[in-house]
Amino acid sequence: MGVPLLTRWREGHPPLYANQAVGQFGSGLSAPFVPYYATRLGATTADLGWLQAFNNLFPNLLQLPWGRLSDRVGRRVPFIVVGSIVSASLFLLIAASASPWQLILIVMVQAIAVSIVAPNWGALLGEKTDRGRRGRFFGSMSMVGGVASLGGTLLAAFLVFRAPENAAHSFQLPFVIAAIVGIAAGLVLLLVREGKALAANAGTTEATDPVRDGERHRDFLFFTRVQTFYNFFMSFSWPLIPITVAVVLRASNLDIVMITVVTAVSTIALQTQVGRLLDRVGPVTLIQASRFLFILVPLAYGLANSLLWVYIISALMGVPSAIVNVAFNAYILDVAPPKKHAEYFGLFNGAIGLVTFAGSLIAGYAASWLAGLWAGNLWLALLAIYLVSFAGRTAGAFLCLKIRDPTAYPESANEMWRRFHHHTANGRP
Repeated sequence: MGVPLLTRWREGHPPLYANQAVGQFGSGLSAPFVPYYATRLGATTADLGWLQAFNNLFPNLLQLPWGRLSDRVGRRVPFIVVGSIVSASLFLLIAASASPWQLILIVMVQAIAVSIVAPNWGALLGEKTDRGRRGRFFGSMSMVGGVASLGGTLLAAFLVFRAPENAAHSFQLPFVIAAIVGIAAGLVLLLVREGKALAANAGTTEATDPVRDGERHRDFLFFTRVQTFYNFFMSFSWPLIPITVAVVLRASNLDIVMITVVTAVSTIALQTQVGRLLDRVGPVTLIQASRFLFILVPLAYGLANSLLWVYIISALMGVPSAIVNVAFNAYILDVAPPKKHAEYFGLFNGAIGLVTFAGSLIAGYAASWLAGLWAGNLWLALLAIYLVSFAGRTAGAFLCLKIRDPTAYPESANEMWRRFHHHTANGRP
């Protein structure tokens, strides 16, 4: 009895949930605070542009070769385990960094290790669940990860609260703990039982249609082009936000942690509902909604005159964040041929990595140049770049309206809205 039970446990979802819980606990302890750590070490807007650019480029650009290799080998778990352990270990060196550029170079190496994980994790999740239940599975997986990440962030808050208010070394202990926890998360995945002939057997139960596959490939290419346009302008804000929060609005280390907590709580509260909605209407409607909601971010940070506005926008962004956690993976799994899941993840994320590398770098240097041009008026320089980000996001959001769902779902967004309106009009919840 014990052996069959263990086999079913290893073939099912529990090891995946365990990895997500442990890994995201470590991520909550560390990942949100790396840019702020760089700021405390004296990083400029240009330095943060490089930090964000490397963090965008290498985890994404190298996913394509790793994804193709994984599809060819027919295994996901070994790639995820190696990438997780290496990337987590590098938090020890991040904690020991003494200057912004030491930190930036270590983050670059860490990003290369992360690129091994991402396409294989997405493909593994797709292979462990059926299409009709992906939304619920991804939603529950993201909720588990979100709760664990929140736990890590709260622990970071406790550790930071006991340290000097604006000191860089306040973040070092959370980074060390994150390294240990991240290594454990990678080892947990060794419990996953994975068929070795995955690549050879995948898709044999589904007949191929060259015309349909060609149409889906064109849909995927259009989707990728639209998202690269949107993310190029989206990334303009990323190197500026830590400067706005830590320098312009003079946030303490505890404020920085609590802003992350607010976003996490908001996302967790909505995650399972978003997953269920995805199973009804499909990923495209949700992706379109998230693109319009994210338009608010650069305006909020650019015009904020107190940390209260940062807390408010952080709470509101729980909605699109919950969508991003489930909808993009679901779309790529819907549109990709079964034997090329990891390759399609690699293609999409590689394109995103290239444009966000350029966007973050351009924004960081442009803000630095404008601050010098305008006699050190940092707030005005940041606002100018935020407005460019706002304009680009707005144009990209309207382009997203042309994206099509590659697979039929039970309801359209209009049908669901009419049903909701009918129920509420008749006094029923």
